[in-house]
Amino acid sequence: MRDIALALLIFGMLPWILMRPYVGLLVWSWLGYMNPHRLCYGFAVSFPWVQLIAIATLASWLFSRESKRIPWSTISVLLVVFLFWTGLTTLQAVVPDSAWATWQEFAKVLVMVFVTLILVNNRERMHWLVWMMVVSLGFYGVKGGLFTILRGGVNHVLGPPNSFIADNNALALALCMTLPFMRYLQLHSSWKFVRLGLALGMLLTGVAILGTYSRGGLIGLAVVAGALFLKSRRRLAVVLVVIAVGAVAYHFMPPEWTARMGTLQQARETSSGESRIQSWLFSANVAIHHPLLGGGFNVYESTSMWERYGPEDAIPRAVHSIYFRVLGEQAFPGLAIFLALLFVSWRNCSRVRKRTRDMPDMRWAFDMASMLQVSLVAFMAAGAFLPMSYFDLSYQLMALSAVLAAFCAQQVQDSQSLKVRTPKGWAEHARKLPNAIQD
Repeated sequence: MRDIALALLIFGMLPWILMRPYVGLLVWSWLGYMNPHRLCYGFAVSFPWVQLIAIATLASWLFSRESKRIPWSTISVLLVVFLFWTGLTTLQAVVPDSAWATWQEFAKVLVMVFVTLILVNNRERMHWLVWMMVVSLGFYGVKGGLFTILRGGVNHVLGPPNSFIADNNALALALCMTLPFMRYLQLHSSWKFVRLGLALGMLLTGVAILGTYSRGGLIGLAVVAGALFLKSRRRLAVVLVVIAVGAVAYHFMPPEWTARMGTLQQARETSSGESRIQSWLFSANVAIHHPLLGGGFNVYESTSMWERYGPEDAIPRAVHSIYFRVLGEQAFPGLAIFLALLFVSWRNCSRVRKRTRDMPDMRWAFDMASMLQVSLVAFMAAGAFLPMSYFDLSYQLMALSAVLAAFCAQQVQDSQSLKVRTPKGWAEHARKLPNAIQD
């Protein structure tokens, strides 16, 4: 029944997508983040829904009146360079078949990221894209939070199977990155029941992060809580949510959870912590011996590479760090591009905050830039312990930072141009005119 309902919904959306490519981008985001087809049991599980919507969206865009020009910026240039660089390392990859498949998936993600850069060109579209992210990932936050409370935190919260967020660590990172946007929507919703619903969603999402049993997720949650307090307006609501999540952790989470989180203090002494450090050393050694092209995507899957560059008695495993994974796979140039993307995204948001700080009509942009920074902080902090270097949400947020910066720069420029064109003393004359007419 779920399969039929999902098929009817998606096929029913196709006419709208063909008329309005932006709708296709929203549906693609929904499918990519929520993965509703992974919650089905029949034909819908393996049907290529994402590819169908992506093709329909691209076709609609090509035949629409939407701009066909890529808005070039530092972010868009870096994204192109990173795509080509990863393609170059894939040609020399140690595990060619796996690397090629991963590069194709990454390329598909970046194609839709560029569609985001083109189609998301005003406040309304940015707002609806944020809503789609929150609804898609917040579904698992609310569901996971309720599951954790009702089950007493005994079972782990996981994402949809065979998806980017199936693993508990990946889901925890995605939820940490979603929390700031719940706060943004709460600040700018005019309906009280929506604000209350988002506050409850933030609380349950925080509980769901605890329920994943992800130590990286706990670090990310702590970082997000601090960053939200520093970056958000009306901080009392943030403080109340943090206190409520802490109370749930104290009263509901079982001793097993406390014991697992307690290993953060002796990370190197645990088998998991030691294997993480081994994977970091492995990636560093690969990059040192192959400083230009690295080992290519998924180099950690090669047993011979582990024997050659891994520490003695190392256990082969995925590289649990966004930085060390890129370093081992894309070498030093790839890591430099990756770090540049993060830096420029942060700088874009800082510039928006500076430009709009004293503009009441642009308060939404100030808050969006602030929450973008908090989400990026979550990715950079929790990602230091997780293998999520190519997470599609992070790249769409980079694109959103570029779109927001360009839009705000244009708004500020238009505002200044209007002031220049306004004759001196015109405003004062306009205020006196009604009195003159009465006299």
